[in-house]
Amino acid sequence: MTIPPSERTLTFAEDLRSEDVRALETFLNVQLGRVYEEVGETGETSFAMRSLLRLVCDSAGLLYTLLAVDRPERWQRAAIVREWQRLRSTAHEFNHREGYDHDRWWNQVRHFDASDESAEQDRIRRLTGVGPSPETGH
Repeated sequence: MTIPPSERTLTFAEDLRSEDVRALETFLNVQLGRVYEEVGETGETSFAMRSLLRLVCDSAGLLYTLLAVDRPERWQRAAIVREWQRLRSTAHEFNHREGYDHDRWWNQVRHFDASDESAEQDRIRRLTGVGPSPETGH
């Protein structure tokens, strides 16, 4: 049984699905479309809005492609996290608008999976001189 996006919470980017990206992209297009209607089709603000709409489309397109990779390489994993964060942070600005529920599933993700999270924590411990990780002993 598949849990609908509105009923699940993301912890890691590996949990992302195309449906998640599509829903967030759609939400952003609706919100940006409303703003675009208000600013009109001429002037610098209009050009900026068209550029932002293109960036949303590009980020979503890259995410669709990367999510289709069976075993993403390290750079692909980082790109998935980055592009999701880019879309998510853009959507966050519309938190006050109708239709955005900040407790839903387009949460901030900082890592692709638990192993990436653990590796970063180990790296931080080494850099700060705090000591070895309790899990790995490194």
